[in-house]
Amino acid sequence: MPTWGCHTMMLTADGIPQDNCVVFCLEENKYWGSTPHCPRTLKELENHKDGLNVSFRKITKEVDMYAVQGPKAMDVAKSIVAEYISGLKRLQIVPNRIGDVAVKVAKAGYTGENGYEICCEVKDDAAIEAALEKAAPVFGGEKSDEFDVMAYTLATEAGFYLITDLDEATPFETGIDWSKEDFLGKAAAEKANTLPKAQELVGITVDKEFAKVHGGPYGSCVAKGGKEIGCVAKFTYGFTAGKWVGVALVKAGSVQPGDHVTMDWDVDAVVTAERHFIK
Repeated sequence: MPTWGCHTMMLTADGIPQDNCVVFCLEENKYWGSTPHCPRTLKELENHKDGLNVSFRKITKEVDMYAVQGPKAMDVAKSIVAEYISGLKRLQIVPNRIGDVAVKVAKAGYTGENGYEICCEVKDDAAIEAALEKAAPVFGGEKSDEFDVMAYTLATEAGFYLITDLDEATPFETGIDWSKEDFLGKAAAEKANTLPKAQELVGITVDKEFAKVHGGPYGSCVAKGGKEIGCVAKFTYGFTAGKWVGVALVKAGSVQPGDHVTMDWDVDAVVTAERHFIK
């Protein structure tokens, strides 16, 4: 039977995001976390396990994941797995088999497309790759080792971002909602929610053939009227959107949708309230 997961955020006690991850409940009291920042996550878990009957370990070198993403993702996945998966809901995971190989199949992905993630033991990589390489072309798909294209370009167009893109912004400043349940850092996050925002996350678009702009914690500066107001968090050419797109963390209230700003002082951009750009 499939079990559920959720895409969630881990905060420090001060309410600052440390990681965004997907956590699946495999069975009662057993969870499987998928995180882009495993050392950081493990450190936080270690810091807060006192008094709890809990253990955890890193399985990065034991398990690999293959992402099957795109309009025909279900067709490809269904053609190679042993058990029915058409009824899977987003962020559900279920044990399955591909040939003689035991796998876990989750309806998930970081591209904004319909997709599945197939997890297997590292020793079974060759068998899974062979099955996918045989099945994908039948439905017009192809193998790609370009992580940047899938998990950066498409994710940016879909309005997805990583915690490391946001340079210690609070959940309130980035527009992220949180659960009503208790969690580490909740009091600090709720306090931040009562204070004026120092910065906010806005969309940016550039209509030109080439734009050399950097995103991330040390991203290109964003300026309005000759004054620096923030920095670029993510920026890429959106092949689906047909233009350069991204998001920026700027001084709260400094811009409105439709405003023109510059990035690195010479790249003209337009501010948009939307942070996803797929047509």
